Amino acid sequence: MAYMGFRPYPDPDATKIVHLPEAGTSGEFLTGDLVIFSGGSITIAAADTDLFGIAMKDHTGTTGTMTPVYVITPEDRFIAQSSATTAETNKGVAYNVDVSTAGSMCVDVGTTGDASFYIDELDPRDGPTTGAGGRVIGRFVYGSMDAIGG
Repeated sequence: MAYMGFRPYPDPDATKIVHLPEAGTSGEFLTGDLVIFSGGSITIAAADTDLFGIAMKDHTGTTGTMTPVYVITPEDRFIAQSSATTAETNKGVAYNVDVSTAGSMCVDVGTTGDASFYIDELDPRDGPTTGAGGRVIGRFVYGSMDAIGG
């Protein structure tokens, strides 16, 4: 299933968008995907890495292309889709994020072992859902953010 990725909620703060060079043909990402900053450039996030930001534009595949990235900080809230059914009991719990594939990043509401995303609320447009894709609103766990020394 394709997911929307992560989006600033309710609206992006333009002061937190920076332009950074892409790593090149490896580490492709799409708008809304989580990225890391390593070796002077950005690439798609992998499991067990500290997150730097959210790609605000698709990867071009050209080394050094400047790409807008929304830098993740503790006070920011984001909206994303869930990997499975959502319920009121998901609120107040931190879950893993699924960063396995570009364009398919979501909150893994079935796993809390490497929790990176704390759910504040279910999107009122969806409420509790049956099946994947329900939207959740929350923030990244402090220790998962590279921009602040995660």
